[in-house]
Amino acid sequence: METSQYRTIDGIRAHRVTWRPQTDSRAAGEDKVLLVHGLGANTLSWQPVGQPLADALGAEVTAVDLIGFGRTRAPDRRSTVAANSDLVIKVLEEMGTATIIGNSMGGVIGSRVTAERPDLVEELVLVDPALPWPRVGRKNWKRSARFAPILVPPVGRFTIATRARILGPERLVDLSLSWILHDQTALDPELRTRLINLAAERFAYPEASSAYVDAASSLLRTLNREMDGYLAAASAARPTLLIHGDRDRLVDVDLAYAAAERHLEVDLQIIPGIGHAPQLEAPKVFVNQASDWLIRTRNKPRASTISVGESL
Repeated sequence: METSQYRTIDGIRAHRVTWRPQTDSRAAGEDKVLLVHGLGANTLSWQPVGQPLADALGAEVTAVDLIGFGRTRAPDRRSTVAANSDLVIKVLEEMGTATIIGNSMGGVIGSRVTAERPDLVEELVLVDPALPWPRVGRKNWKRSARFAPILVPPVGRFTIATRARILGPERLVDLSLSWILHDQTALDPELRTRLINLAAERFAYPEASSAYVDAASSLLRTLNREMDGYLAAASAARPTLLIHGDRDRLVDVDLAYAAAERHLEVDLQIIPGIGHAPQLEAPKVFVNQASDWLIRTRNKPRASTISVGESL
């Protein structure tokens, strides 16, 4: 069962979507899962997996729109990694201890929250998280160049707003999907339409480009300065799984392997043939991997593993 609502948290009218298990079990919904989206995304990025996760885990699953994204409007607030980590902490304080599942920038936020407030987190699942670049190779320079204008906020705001105006909602969404999905045809056409409609709605938000630039520049600063420390502290404090598509064009799979080698407490699962958002491109595979790991983790002692999972 899915519900959508707004809750005012620390003066922010935060939008969230919640899925509850479709079962009559008295224990159903006692466990909690919080889904944290990535840069430029929103709660729709969890739409294909929200209900299946709730049913597989017998848990209440909630996705929240971060500050400045989706339908969480807060034009007078920052949209930085720090600000959105604070929002997630306040959401957890309200809903209770939960498993965090974070994609891309959401993985950075989830790592920071787990490192700072492990008392609020049961387990941490990172889905193609933004990761530091230990060695700046050719591929990483190419990725860096794509985000270079964002590092100068006035230029970034102008660039983002102009691109949105020129492309329009449909082409803008398709361009974003071309970066995050290896196979765009795998996306549910109805969900694509909903993403386009939300993008069109956000065109009316004057703060939209500022929020994106604020979050992106903060993310880039955080990666090489702080992410390794967050991941080390988080994985030491709570069981941590890193799920990564081996066709990710934004965060190369080599960075996931390197992170797992640096942080031996992290379990790594690779999904072949999938890009930056497995929950959109291969929802059944993603739900199986995440839920199986969570159930095993809760029922037996920890053991760090690296494995290549099932493909489509």
